[in-house]
Amino acid sequence: MRESPYQILEETLRPHLGARAQVVLEEGLKRLGKRPEELSEKDAETLLKGLVFRELQARLPAAQARRAVEEALARLAPAPEGGLEALERGLARFGLYVDWPEVGRLRALVNRLRREPDPRLLQEGLALLDHLEEKLEEALLRQAQDLAHLEEALERVRPLGGPKVRRLESLIQIVREAHREGTLAQGEVERARALALELRKYLASSAVQPATLPEMVFETQEEDVLVTVEEAPALEEELVIDLESLAEPQAQEIRALEVAEEKRRLEELRLRYAPFLDHPRAAALRAEVEALLEAEQPALEKLKELEAALKEAEAEAKAARRARLIQLEEALRRLPLPQEAKAPLEESLRLAEETLREGGLPDLAALEAELSALEEEARRLKEEKARLLEELSALGEAAKPLAEELARLEGEALAQALPGIRARYAELLKGAGEEARRARLLERETALRALKAEAEALGLGEEVAEAERALAQGELPDLEVLRRRLEEARALRRRLALEELARLQALAERFRPLGGEAVLKAIEAERQKPLPDPAPIARALQALKRRLEAKRQELGTRLAAFFRRYAPLEGLKSDTQRRIRPLVEFLRPAQKALDRLGPRGVLEVERALAQAEEALKELEKEKEAADRLLKELGQEDLEALLSSLEAPGGERPDLSPLRLPEVKALGLLDDPLPLPRPQLKALHQALKALEAATGEALGPALVRLDGSYLVLAPWRGHEAVALVEPEALDPFLKALSG
Repeated sequence: MRESPYQILEETLRPHLGARAQVVLEEGLKRLGKRPEELSEKDAETLLKGLVFRELQARLPAAQARRAVEEALARLAPAPEGGLEALERGLARFGLYVDWPEVGRLRALVNRLRREPDPRLLQEGLALLDHLEEKLEEALLRQAQDLAHLEEALERVRPLGGPKVRRLESLIQIVREAHREGTLAQGEVERARALALELRKYLASSAVQPATLPEMVFETQEEDVLVTVEEAPALEEELVIDLESLAEPQAQEIRALEVAEEKRRLEELRLRYAPFLDHPRAAALRAEVEALLEAEQPALEKLKELEAALKEAEAEAKAARRARLIQLEEALRRLPLPQEAKAPLEESLRLAEETLREGGLPDLAALEAELSALEEEARRLKEEKARLLEELSALGEAAKPLAEELARLEGEALAQALPGIRARYAELLKGAGEEARRARLLERETALRALKAEAEALGLGEEVAEAERALAQGELPDLEVLRRRLEEARALRRRLALEELARLQALAERFRPLGGEAVLKAIEAERQKPLPDPAPIARALQALKRRLEAKRQELGTRLAAFFRRYAPLEGLKSDTQRRIRPLVEFLRPAQKALDRLGPRGVLEVERALAQAEEALKELEKEKEAADRLLKELGQEDLEALLSSLEAPGGERPDLSPLRLPEVKALGLLDDPLPLPRPQLKALHQALKALEAATGEALGPALVRLDGSYLVLAPWRGHEAVALVEPEALDPFLKALSG
């Protein structure tokens, strides 16, 4: 059963205040006008930040009082669902991805929580799990796109045969099974893509020779053109292709393959090393790579240099943080403060060290702010000692024993003895002369006026009013207590603000592609202020979240419309269909996962959808052209028309050997055919160009239409054109070779 707010307050105060805890709680209830059972979480929070905190400050070192209040506030917060068990399950799932910095942080948090519960760290861990879920969802989408690309590449290179093709098939199967289980197979994807690129480059550079089987698909702008080639020999060694020795069309195709793969690799590097892209050397190399790829020029060597530079930048960042942690630990160790005041920061530093060891990248801003607060506390103690010694010396012989005792105190002993020293000093002042007393009253009044505005702004108005009442009654208020509380409130406000900025920065990093760059700059500027204000940053991120949600809704509508238009065209066979298929394989799961995707994933879906929509327009045009062609062929007796015509400019070859059953139409390319002549001519010219580039004679070219094949083939010095049913295709090809 969950503790009541009153019980939490009681358990927070009793170890430190003893019997006085009850008095303080009764005073708090009286101020609120409530009974213990009526106290809400909000009421308890108000008391903790006000009355309870002041009582604890009067009896404990500042850091210890703050820690007690923070722990009580964490207990008041709603219990997070899942707890440590949820983090452990998440770590078991994500622990495979050791190169993700977030996984390193999660592992460090789990290790820390196993040793000692901490509600704040548990909340951080659960938020980190949400981020990792989003990151994995986006990575799985990219893997789906990779898988579609690899399967399409495999279909292209399968006729080559040999061990490398079989190895590619094996890698694709591993990736497919991992993807089915919701797991990333990053290494296998990279190896498969490298192998697919190698095989496709070989295919693009190979000579095409006339033969029978197997068939190999060559791409044109219009339809699939199937050209029979001899099976390529098995490839064992790494391919080194001299582009200069190839014909320009082949060289261009290979360059296009390389550029496409390098663009993908650049995007992977951007995602993996996002925090280090602005490193000077990496930024310069990235600009060079982007310029080369924009010009459609391969940039492999520069890309390798960029990857090395990014790895170096990451290593430098980790080394710098490790060195800074050592400095922070040493500075904390030297501080002349009680151990209990330093303990919370020591624990935070140990957690940061463990995060680094596990591969994470801890944010040190809040830790540095906490150290600064402790350093300020040590400096204040030293200054207070000097001021008290000066004032005691002005009181003469009566204050000499106290001054000597104070002079001997240093470090932790000074911090512990100061409250008693102040009380004894106040007693001495009562016995001092009236003139000295008035001088002290005037000093305190002037000092209070200087502190008042900031103290009230930081919620210390009650302490200011109490000091003013004491002055009005001719008493000397202890302004050192007010100064200490003011510094603690200032330090607490700054530390909490920096912690919130660190949380917002992690969120802004996720929104970097959607406008998060400006927010990240604003966060950095806010950190430099004495008292940062996270509110404007939070508002800016809320605006980005609304923008993301609007984009999700827009994409959902566009995806639904896209798949409605694509459904009747899915069976169409063409080069455009081959290009659109990997996009479709990516967009189908993306449509289901859209609500779970973060900004990067949503933008990837938007880019892929834009490409798919353009390809769909081409596919629709191709379908219309195919429908028109089939309609025209159905309306005209092509066979009768062609047989009645003679080829101009020479003797017409005898087509009778090609007149087979299920050959629906037959004629010559130069005949006035009721077919799309410009497209046929373009196809013929493309084949001739390929023939010239390879230096080899081509065999028949086949274009798949719905239910039949359009065949373009050399025949006795002319180009024959035929429309052939599938069952007649083999006999027709044999007749052509006869």
